[in-house]
Amino acid sequence: CKRVIGGIYSDLFFFLAFANTMSAKTVIFLLGLLLVCSCSGCSLMNAGDDDGGSSDGEQRESLLADPATMGAVKLPKDYSVEDIYAECNKTFIITMEYLNELNDTGSFPDETDKTPMCFMRCFLQKGGILTEDDKVNKEQAFAVGWVKNNETIDDCLQEMTGTNCERAYFLARCVSTRHLVEGRSKDSKRR
Repeated sequence: CKRVIGGIYSDLFFFLAFANTMSAKTVIFLLGLLLVCSCSGCSLMNAGDDDGGSSDGEQRESLLADPATMGAVKLPKDYSVEDIYAECNKTFIITMEYLNELNDTGSFPDETDKTPMCFMRCFLQKGGILTEDDKVNKEQAFAVGWVKNNETIDDCLQEMTGTNCERAYFLARCVSTRHLVEGRSKDSKRR
């Protein structure tokens, strides 16, 4: 699992040092993305691909957490995005540049590498966006500002295929891409 040797702390320092040069939306999105990407242990690599031959609608519904039992997850006050990043990076080591690439382009540089995908799963679980059984908690996604509407999650559920780690990454990739597209369309409207 440990693909990159190096410092979690230097990555965090890099992020924090340059956070003031980014727009508030970018910082919030990066922090939200970091908050969203957590879980723990190599059990994250488990597959679980069998959909039992269900329809697309049934499959999408099976990927959502029950709102009646979930709601927004309250994280401890002293638990930060940096804590989640550090915790997940102990098991699934990636650099901040990898996350920056996802935020800048909408995808990881190497989409065959499972380590960053499992980091993303860990991060999303620790942030409460994915449940322990890999269901999407829409309310938490809204609460942390990761998505702005139901349509984003509903559309991105269609992207969630493959192993548990791949599904988490494909969800994050879809949401990141939507943020990029929405940002560009807002920029073009201002001109």
